[in-house]
Amino acid sequence: MSFLGKKWQIKVQEKKGTLVDKMLINRGLEDQESMYSFFNYSLSRLHDPFLLKDMQKAVDRLQEAIQNEEKIMIFGDYDVDGTSATALIYDFFQKVGANIHYRLPHREKDGYGLKDYFMQEFKEQNVDVIITVDCGTANKKEVALANELGMTTIITDHHDAPSELPEAHALINPKQPECPYPNKELSGSAVAYKLICAMAPLYFDEATTTRYLYDQMGLAVLGLVADCMDLNGENRVLTNNGLKSLNEGRHAGIQALLKEGGVENKPITSQTIGFFIGPRINAAGRISTADTALELLLGDVSKAGPLAELNQTRREIVHDFLNEAIEKVSMMDQLPHIIVVSDPQWSAGTLGLIAGRLVEKFSRPVIAMQEKEDELVASCRSLNDFDITSFLREIGEPLFTNVGGHMLAGGFSLPQKNHQELLKRIQEKASDYINLDHFYGKLDVECEVNFSDISLQTEGKLSKFEPFGMGNPQPTLMLKQVQINEVKALGQNQDHLKFPVRHGHQEFDAIAFRFGEYLDKITPEKTYDIAFNLDVNEWRGRRKVQLRVVDMRESNVE
Repeated sequence: MSFLGKKWQIKVQEKKGTLVDKMLINRGLEDQESMYSFFNYSLSRLHDPFLLKDMQKAVDRLQEAIQNEEKIMIFGDYDVDGTSATALIYDFFQKVGANIHYRLPHREKDGYGLKDYFMQEFKEQNVDVIITVDCGTANKKEVALANELGMTTIITDHHDAPSELPEAHALINPKQPECPYPNKELSGSAVAYKLICAMAPLYFDEATTTRYLYDQMGLAVLGLVADCMDLNGENRVLTNNGLKSLNEGRHAGIQALLKEGGVENKPITSQTIGFFIGPRINAAGRISTADTALELLLGDVSKAGPLAELNQTRREIVHDFLNEAIEKVSMMDQLPHIIVVSDPQWSAGTLGLIAGRLVEKFSRPVIAMQEKEDELVASCRSLNDFDITSFLREIGEPLFTNVGGHMLAGGFSLPQKNHQELLKRIQEKASDYINLDHFYGKLDVECEVNFSDISLQTEGKLSKFEPFGMGNPQPTLMLKQVQINEVKALGQNQDHLKFPVRHGHQEFDAIAFRFGEYLDKITPEKTYDIAFNLDVNEWRGRRKVQLRVVDMRESNVE
């Protein structure tokens, strides 16, 4: 087993052929038609937004609301997807002179999605039309109340649809039944972007529409990448062009965030969003209020500093909470099919991070909960195609106040009185859904490479396959039997390792994030196999390749 307890699956064992050829094979790109489709980023490949069920109904009602100066309220979410979706719709409606407002829930106080008290609040504020973004599909009761109070609700969302849908004026969600839209993997921000695509030609001339939609595509990409949507087909086209828009510096808030972090001169890739931009935007909603992030996305460059500070605070909090969670799991008699951990001190904004890290460490689906006086709030993470959200709905939907999400990530709120019953059902049913013989950590490796294959030229060839993400991961390569000396621990908590890897007279720098606990396992007397991503490190104008370690194992140990 590897340091991370994973089995490595080498996707191409054949030694012959170039690295690019092997990557094409691994992605099923073995004929001219499939390769053309994969590498064709023409905006003409984007689907007609009116293929989304209820899009025309939404556009007609919103036109009416704008014309009659009705008060429109956007109700969003506190994560990257929700805030970027809110920013997209708010910016457009503001530009066309609508009476537009927004409301973002507080993760700790409000939790996810609409609540009855939001409906009452909006009524008191004389709201006429509510537009939800990145939420709403599971809010049947709340939408019914909005109807009763005389307000119109238009839902834009991308979460899995429950069996009973809300009776909104329009429900725009590609995953709802009878929706003919070809791409079911849109993010909340991409669904919001589609609404803008449908409406912009009604208010701008052709040239202005084209320019505006291109500029705003960068915001849609934030949600696509941060919410781990499949980056193939239409999503690949959106992401590629959205990244170009961001790299052209057309978004002041994002540029300010990059400058704050000292990376303003580096290209923005999907990895930049996943590892740098996304965590900083998410930090606002995790430990404070998401309004700070939204204001940045709407162009307030002064929010870049506060977001960086919030992200640093978030790191420190998560580090402590994660250690507590690992200790709780380590004290269990045996590792269960589904790990459930809870603590009254954990904040709701850190639960998803705790659950995600535990999945990585223990290779099990994880439910991490915050214990409150009357209820529990949870984030869930899964792996190996186990649909955690469907599982929870099937075993106990009536137990929850709210439950929703995707296959590999979800969440719920649960009355305290139902806590033990939920634990009992999970324990009784989990083994029916999970076969532990197939439930281990798995690492997909493109292929084995030689030291002579590693170069700036090779990295340039690999970059042609970007944007990387879910469905098209950054290639993980493998070097065998390397020597490691002079290992250094880095970071405030000594969580990371940096070392040179050698084979004969060749040497490359490697960095291993969150491998600090394995420092004592690395000795110069042994050789190691390294699974890594190939990166470029730039310092004072000099570019050189760097290995970003994904996993390690002693050589000759499978």
